[in-house]
Amino acid sequence: MIGFALISLLTAAAQSAPVESVVAAFAAAPAVAESAPEKAPPPPIEDADREGAAAESLAIDAAVADAGPPVFADESDQAVADKMLEAIEAITTLSGDFTQVAPSGAISTGKFYLRRPGFLRFQYDRPSPLLIVANGGMVYVRDNRLETTDSYPLGKTPLKFLLKKKVEIGDAKVVAVDRGADSVAVTFASSDPETEGDLTLVMSAPEMKLRQWIVRDPENGVTIVSLDNVVAGERLANRLFAVPDTGSAFLKN
Repeated sequence: MIGFALISLLTAAAQSAPVESVVAAFAAAPAVAESAPEKAPPPPIEDADREGAAAESLAIDAAVADAGPPVFADESDQAVADKMLEAIEAITTLSGDFTQVAPSGAISTGKFYLRRPGFLRFQYDRPSPLLIVANGGMVYVRDNRLETTDSYPLGKTPLKFLLKKKVEIGDAKVVAVDRGADSVAVTFASSDPETEGDLTLVMSAPEMKLRQWIVRDPENGVTIVSLDNVVAGERLANRLFAVPDTGSAFLKN
């Protein structure tokens, strides 16, 4: 099954083991550390569900924990969700910095570039060896340390909600809407049985600018990606979205 976590690194980066990938999130790849503690035995399924839900709830609460009356208080949850989808469709390009907190608590940073419809690049800072590129209906994950490139259909990942020209609301079920004084968070679950987990988008409000997303994967791990220094509408060169190490011809500006 393809789930909401774009990549799940199941072995420490210091080991020369392959990266096992579970595709589906907004480029939410756990950070790569030089070493990792021994993995504890997984908790019972019911406990994992509770822990994952609690972690996700705390992350959402923190994202919208602003003083003052909540925005859109007089509007329905569906109306707020519609505002968010309209804001996504209005995006042409975005670029800036990202900070990612993995389910393990590991933190990674990097640069992101997004051009709608269809293109995205997540370039991780060292020591992470990862590069993620969406191009031509596929998501490519490059591990420079292992010298491997894996690919996955874009339509099987939640990236489709951000990169499709027209967001089909029928493919997403609104699970929750949380309002803060200057932000709003909407949690979606896919109606596609092959896309597991859920995705929370956080936007500043009332201007509705994307600033964070939170992914709860099928194993109940919670990944948080925060965006900073975001520039909207700037021209982005085609070379940024070249397929990694496959001789892509998509290089001309």
